[in-house]
Amino acid sequence: MISSVLAVAMAAWMQPTDTTRTSREAFSGCLRTYVERVTQSRMSQADFTAAYPQQCTAQEAAFREAIIRREIASRSSRADAEESAGLEIEDQRTNFRERFEMALVPAGSQSQTAAAPAPAATPAAAPAATPAAAPVTTPAAAPSATPAATAAAQTTPPH
Repeated sequence: MISSVLAVAMAAWMQPTDTTRTSREAFSGCLRTYVERVTQSRMSQADFTAAYPQQCTAQEAAFREAIIRREIASRSSRADAEESAGLEIEDQRTNFRERFEMALVPAGSQSQTAAAPAPAATPAAAPAATPAAAPVTTPAAAPSATPAATAAAQTTPPH
């Protein structure tokens, strides 16, 4: 019992801390703030596309450097570390760009419903339902009622 507790404690102690957490949170927080601000101001897609890459560059640089340090400490090559940093930064930017794009199109707008098929029109050959056109059912063709569906079965006896 004590050895298993000791093993778990040693494993937790030996775990490296997340050296990129602070810089990742600063970078994503900056992107979140920017995207929320431009969404509220209803910035156009073209203006956003032009301005977005220049946003949060200081936080991006700090995040990139933290990722590279983490990867090199894990014995990755410099090239692999830079590739990993590029991918993580691209993921962050893509996530917030997609949030902006989703906020551009309000729910139920024409842009979203245009992709959905239009409701089918009533065919001209189909007659409208009128009392005269309604088929007459015979007792033999009528489905049999189950006991629960009858009016007598739905009443409760007095207590």
